[in-house]
Amino acid sequence: MKKWLSLALLLIIVAAAMIAGCNQKPPEAEPPPAEDPIEEPELEPEAESEPKTVRRVDPVTVVINNHAAARPQSGLQEATIVYEFLVEGGITRLLAVYDTLPEQDVTVGPVRSLRPYFAVQALEHGRTVAHSGYSQRTKEKISGLGIKEVTSATYLWRDNSRQAPHNLYTSMEKLYSARGTSDVTEETVTESTLPDVSEAGPAIEVAYKDHNLVSYSYDEEGELYLRFVNGKPHKDRETGQQYTAKRVILRQNKHTTVAGTDLVDISLEGSGDGVLYEGGRKYPIHWEKSGGKTRYTHTDGSPVDIRFYNTWIQVIR
Repeated sequence: MKKWLSLALLLIIVAAAMIAGCNQKPPEAEPPPAEDPIEEPELEPEAESEPKTVRRVDPVTVVINNHAAARPQSGLQEATIVYEFLVEGGITRLLAVYDTLPEQDVTVGPVRSLRPYFAVQALEHGRTVAHSGYSQRTKEKISGLGIKEVTSATYLWRDNSRQAPHNLYTSMEKLYSARGTSDVTEETVTESTLPDVSEAGPAIEVAYKDHNLVSYSYDEEGELYLRFVNGKPHKDRETGQQYTAKRVILRQNKHTTVAGTDLVDISLEGSGDGVLYEGGRKYPIHWEKSGGKTRYTHTDGSPVDIRFYNTWIQVIR
């Protein structure tokens, strides 16, 4: 009997212990440590281009020698526009347009002889063109155009440290003096907004001949195209600096070989296609000459703005 009482008491104790255990609350878990708040980076507003104030004058043009013996040239960086035209045998010649007032006088050259299409192009830029002469054929073809020719020794000089005919020079001051008086206007310009449709355009190659390869490479830091001739930097004789361009235009014009010679005629009339390189991108464009002026437009019809800094125009077949 005692044994059964003892067993019953033991069962009661065990049951009471189990009930007590079920009524206990589990310990509360510690909350996870608070995470540091994520700081969103502040987005810097896109830098707007700085307005550039330019002191404009009536333009003047000059034919620049581009034979290998004429390089390095002088004063091309200060030109607002530089055209490169084929002349003969794969050799090219340049037409530089000046219409700004420099802080100091700038030597320009070497100056070379005129071709008919140089005179026609000069008509778009004030009619005054400095050159070293021309052939009878050119004289006849430009007769009646009404250009103002600058060929006098008053405005041109020979540099005896170089061999003729690659040693004839002028200067911006003498060019403006030969042109005559001009009003000076201040123009404030900023970089234009370019269309969204474009392709990468960090490099440009124009092969006028296997011995005359022009190329450009885009410098992202300077936001300019560096110019090369036959793989070598095209530099200025006076400063030693490589020539650069804010933009480069490839313009297709009709070229015709002059019978019995290696000369070419280049038609600057009508319209055609081209490519604009700017900001490391390339854009298809259209050009049209009407009213004596060549205008460039994007495919959406908006004008190509070439007022800001300088432009090299490569005239190609």
